[in-house]
Amino acid sequence: MNTVATAATTTDLPTRREALVFACKAWGLRALRALRDAADPGRPRRHPRANTLAQAPALAEFDSPLWPGEEVDPMLVAGKLQNLRQALKRLDGIEVAPGARFGFWKQVGRATRRRGYAIGRELREGCLIPAIGGGLCQLSNALYDGAVRAGLTVLERHRHSRVLPGSLAEQDRDATVFWNYLDLRLCAPFAWRLEVEMDAQRLRLRIRGHRDVDAVSWPMAVSPRRPATPSNDCGSCGQYECHRHTGPSTGRLRRLWWLQEAWPEFSAALAAGRGEDDRVFGPGGRRFPAQAPWRRAAQSLSWRYGRWRGRALPQVRLAQLRAHARDLAGQLQLQDLDLVLPQSLLPFLWRDGELAGRRYAVLMTALPMRVLQDELDAAVRRHPQVRSLRDFRADETLIADEWQALQAAETWWSPHARVLAMAGERGRALSWAMPAAVPASGRASAGARPRLFFPASPLARKGILELLEAVRDRDVEILLPPGDSERGLDPGRATLRRVDSYRHGLLQADGVVLPAWVEHQPRALLGAIAAGLPVVATPACGLPASLPWTPVEAGDVEGLRRALRTLSMGG
Repeated sequence: MNTVATAATTTDLPTRREALVFACKAWGLRALRALRDAADPGRPRRHPRANTLAQAPALAEFDSPLWPGEEVDPMLVAGKLQNLRQALKRLDGIEVAPGARFGFWKQVGRATRRRGYAIGRELREGCLIPAIGGGLCQLSNALYDGAVRAGLTVLERHRHSRVLPGSLAEQDRDATVFWNYLDLRLCAPFAWRLEVEMDAQRLRLRIRGHRDVDAVSWPMAVSPRRPATPSNDCGSCGQYECHRHTGPSTGRLRRLWWLQEAWPEFSAALAAGRGEDDRVFGPGGRRFPAQAPWRRAAQSLSWRYGRWRGRALPQVRLAQLRAHARDLAGQLQLQDLDLVLPQSLLPFLWRDGELAGRRYAVLMTALPMRVLQDELDAAVRRHPQVRSLRDFRADETLIADEWQALQAAETWWSPHARVLAMAGERGRALSWAMPAAVPASGRASAGARPRLFFPASPLARKGILELLEAVRDRDVEILLPPGDSERGLDPGRATLRRVDSYRHGLLQADGVVLPAWVEHQPRALLGAIAAGLPVVATPACGLPASLPWTPVEAGDVEGLRRALRTLSMGG
């Protein structure tokens, strides 16, 4: 009985001969399309990105979930997300001139493996099958729906051959595309802008423009519901003899860790949260591509060449970060939908569209650039003559990209109290790794005058000018670690002395002072707390309230002077 049932079923299945006939028809139709387009001077062209209409009113918006509740194969959804990610890179931000034609395939290009597309689910001849570029119809559906709402003229649109339950096809709001003879083509008498984005859960599309308010409106008509029709699904139909059947996917979704900065707090988070299938790059995992000997040599030469050409250090550093971001993007696979990323690479990955459709946590090693530059600007207003306070100023688009990426992140991981306060509900607090205490037996005996260790360089952004002003009339010795320092410092009655290392500074100091405008990794302060030394610092240093230290606001000389008197270090 089972044999007869199987034979009866297989007679209705597409044969390989039918598949060959379908392929021949498709290529014939593609050839006809190419001939017609070649003879049409008004055929669609590729439209560039621009910002002319970035502030124009939104004419239509569309929002849809990326993860269907009935999906049985998450790897095919991951493939769809990869396909949407590639298409978004060619669609988001484009602007179309009045009267110009937009063609979906002309703008997106053919979906092939070589161009970064993957296997997703596609509706073809009544069957849901795995195919390269599968899932792009979610984007064409959104674009068609938004175009009609925005008042664009639809020059070409094709309905799906089958209506899936719960789909836009039930409301006749769908638009299928198939390279390249089934296309979606649009135009409008006004200029319009297309914006498409997606987070880990949803696809969002927006059309902007300045349509004449007196023009005829094109509201979405309420069409009769098209009845849903059953469709075979290669993932669940059980018709194993079909030539299209691929069987269930063997891969699994997973998390990728990229530990660019080897902070001990991040290593501890990795040890506590690493899953069995996680991929890890950095300490405790695979080697970074940049750690290959030839890459290290190339980076060293690039660094020296940039400095020889007179480029500022931050600019040389940004060039290296761009290269590291490309390394990370080259390692991403479609099943890497959960990421743990370094903050330094975030704006480049966001700009290149690699984070679309992915959930990610950020390993925060600094304040966001927009906040960091605000802090430095405040220091410049107080000390306009100090050139080093104006050294770091990033490009405005890079600052905006980082901020947008941070707002889209699921969590910010950091031990820095100031960063966590900014993160709000996104924050995931990591505990600072306390260093081993400096042995009391190695401490220098108390001197005739107080010795204050200032554990930072460069000095102006770390508050040396405020410290010198606070102790100008005091007979104190200020210990400085190795490194650069500001030129022409006037210590007043205080004495400046360089020590050999941070450890020697802690051994010789009576207290540690860091009234910094900016400080992201307060290791020396943690060492001082571990050694039992009194510490005066600003909230910018990121120390939690649970540790013993005295806070003072950045730039508050009088507050700093009072704090030093209270600790008997300055008076």
